Amino acid sequence: MQGENETNVQTKSRKKFIAFLIAIILIFSGPRLDSDLGEEWIVGEERPLIFAHRGGSTLFPENTMVAFDGAAKLGVDVIEMDFQLTSDNQLVTMHDDTVDRTTNGTGLVREMNLDEILNLDASVNFLNSEGENPWNDTHVPPLTIEQVLDKFEESPHRLSFEIKNEGEEGEIAAELMFNAIALRQMEKRIEVGSFHIESLHAFRNISQGNIATSGAESEIQKCILFPMIQLDRWWLDPGPASVLQIPVEWGGINLATEGIVERAHQHGQAVQYWTINELEMMNHLIEIGADGIMTDDPILLRQAVKDAGFELPEPWEFDES
Repeated sequence: MQGENETNVQTKSRKKFIAFLIAIILIFSGPRLDSDLGEEWIVGEERPLIFAHRGGSTLFPENTMVAFDGAAKLGVDVIEMDFQLTSDNQLVTMHDDTVDRTTNGTGLVREMNLDEILNLDASVNFLNSEGENPWNDTHVPPLTIEQVLDKFEESPHRLSFEIKNEGEEGEIAAELMFNAIALRQMEKRIEVGSFHIESLHAFRNISQGNIATSGAESEIQKCILFPMIQLDRWWLDPGPASVLQIPVEWGGINLATEGIVERAHQHGQAVQYWTINELEMMNHLIEIGADGIMTDDPILLRQAVKDAGFELPEPWEFDES
């Protein structure tokens, strides 16, 4: 009887050990799941995409046609911009909740109607690196999303949109944004992001996954931390978080590493860094294989890309006829 008990104990121990080995194998050698649309924004062995952040806000009045047109004429790949809702539910290019910082007006964007917004001058507070404002005597208004899309419909550029509203307002903004994009069949040229997860969920639901989206902070944390501790097989499904738009440092963790980029690529996710205005960091990000670099100074980034031996995007002149 004692011999049988010892045998049973040994058998159970072996089964537990085998189960443990199987679990280890599943954890560390299972498949890595891909994001939905990230491959379309991964550059591979090519240079990173040059993003004009808010159109290049050190060179031009941000989030205006002056900026977007100016960045295109310099030669960039992607124009990045922000959208806020007006009181009559129109999407306009504005980063802040209020118009105070960038225009000659005061007040919340959400409490102003479209006509009031378009009557503002979004250039009055701008100063370039020489402390000058070349648009001092002109009227440079914010833009509607329709104006932006119509302008770039025939151009080679990609666009990066950010939804600034949250909650129910974020859901309204998401629907308006998708409808404007879909009407012009520009889904493949646009990525959409937001710091508000509910706004991203709303956009993903209405777009049915046909437009690439960046991850919200909670999604990005998971997509960075799980691979770092080797828990990204089976357990990490990036899904619609196709693009990781990240700073170079987060919570004391250096995110500007080749490992971060490579692990994201293993899940079919593109990595885009913001907002980079120093030449040394631009050079570093090019070296580690970043898929995109957002900058307020596209002239400086173009120089860094050229010095690294890559061809630059061609300047683009819009046909104004």
